[in-house]
Amino acid sequence: MKGTDENLKNTRSGRVWSNQDLDPVAPERRNWSAWTFAGYWISESWAPNTWSVGSSMVAGGLLWWHALLACIVGHFIAALLTVWNGRGGAVYHIGFPIWMRATFGMWGSLLPLACRSVLALVWCGIQTWFGALFIDVSFCAMFGKSWINIPNKLPLSADITTRFMTAYLLSYLASLTCAFFRPHQMKPLIKLKAITMPFACIGLFIWAMVRSGGPGTLELSNAPKSKSLLGWSFVAAVNAAINGEFGPLIASDSDISRYARKPKDQLIGQLSVAPWSASVVVCFGIIAAACTQKIYGEAFWNPGEIMYAILAENDSSATRFAVFLCAFIFAIGCVGTNYVANLLPFGVDASGFAPKYLNITRSQILCATIGAWVVVPWKVLTSGANFLTAITGMGIFVACMLGIMVSDYYFVRKGNYWVEDLYNDHSNGRYWYSKGFHWRAYAAYICGIAIPFPGFVGAISGNKMASLLNPAGQIYAIGYLLAFAVGGVTYYGFCKISPPPFVDEARALPFESIGRSEVLMGIHRVGSDDIETVAEEQIVETKKQY
Repeated sequence: MKGTDENLKNTRSGRVWSNQDLDPVAPERRNWSAWTFAGYWISESWAPNTWSVGSSMVAGGLLWWHALLACIVGHFIAALLTVWNGRGGAVYHIGFPIWMRATFGMWGSLLPLACRSVLALVWCGIQTWFGALFIDVSFCAMFGKSWINIPNKLPLSADITTRFMTAYLLSYLASLTCAFFRPHQMKPLIKLKAITMPFACIGLFIWAMVRSGGPGTLELSNAPKSKSLLGWSFVAAVNAAINGEFGPLIASDSDISRYARKPKDQLIGQLSVAPWSASVVVCFGIIAAACTQKIYGEAFWNPGEIMYAILAENDSSATRFAVFLCAFIFAIGCVGTNYVANLLPFGVDASGFAPKYLNITRSQILCATIGAWVVVPWKVLTSGANFLTAITGMGIFVACMLGIMVSDYYFVRKGNYWVEDLYNDHSNGRYWYSKGFHWRAYAAYICGIAIPFPGFVGAISGNKMASLLNPAGQIYAIGYLLAFAVGGVTYYGFCKISPPPFVDEARALPFESIGRSEVLMGIHRVGSDDIETVAEEQIVETKKQY
């Protein structure tokens, strides 16, 4: 058995295909238990963006209970997709960029990485803006009018004030600090967020219920008169619950599951929390919005808006302290979400582009900086509606990749991969395909995105194709699931018609037999004589984990 470094030295082109962050995770860094995964999903579900999910659904014409039911259904489906996608990472301890090599080819993997990297950059900037919002609220509560009345020195064309720019800078610095840490070092932040965020959300919810005397009839919108339109609105809401809330986390799950102590940790930990946790927060957000409509005559969907309203109504020291504490916890929550959903995915993806020069830390620093200062999220959120729609809609591109990857893992190769071949570009390598590109994956990818693409174009341009009364809009309403399914099924069909090289030897083995016996292959980057001895000593222990 050869070490990964030896593979790198023998690459045909001389290109370095790995570094410490792309290599299979060493045993001492596999420290995520089932409790860690459960805490991870609590920390990600109990978040400001989850609280506000119901707003777009109600604005689209659904009644409150329609929106809640759509979220429950969507989150359950998303949880299944998450553990399905995360299985390979927990078995082989490799992340998303390496799985893309297995499916799209050594060179072909770069396009999927670029697609996910762009999404991570944009959402990083937007999440930094949300962090700034809660920092601003907490400073309003702490310093009162001395903070609120800070003179604005920026021009109107900047679309941001000096006060909020200061909060935004602090939010950026908080995310930048996290960028210096690797995933296995972020357990304390995940635990802190998992413990504190539920208290903050529940506290804000209780205040809304007590202050309003109850949400009343919860009449936040009128249901569409057409049953057909209501049905498609519900389907679109389910799709939005998967794509908008879970989409980035489904895609990046192997980047997290690779740190699992054993495969069942990611399965038990994620399935025990992910299907229901986010739906509870969405329910809180919907009821709190109804309460604020009863109190102020306007429904506030963003928890930051609720806190601003509380301070404007009651300026007592007790109220200011409670709002400060709640806003500060929400700010921490935004930082944690930004790391897991944006910094980490970009970090591993950028490492896949240039492993010799970019490790995960450098890449995360790039993401935090580019996302914050190049994306300019305050302009995107105020005047870039079409751009934001485009970025959200790009979930269909990621969903199609995931469908192909899941199809390859479970149905084409039966979970059997030779890890060493994922780190070299020899022409006889199992994943080199045709000059580094896998045409079957790309053909399936085109098929997967072609069907919902007209509706995607209509959504960006705002024309009638995006309407739920139009066939293209109806197809786009289920775009995420459709792209996932079509991409996966067509990929399997192409592989049956024209089997990829070496696939028969993978299919001839029992499911995941390579992962069960050689899961430690390549984790040592030093090609020393004791690698095989160390690996063989731990194979017996590895088999016990399954």
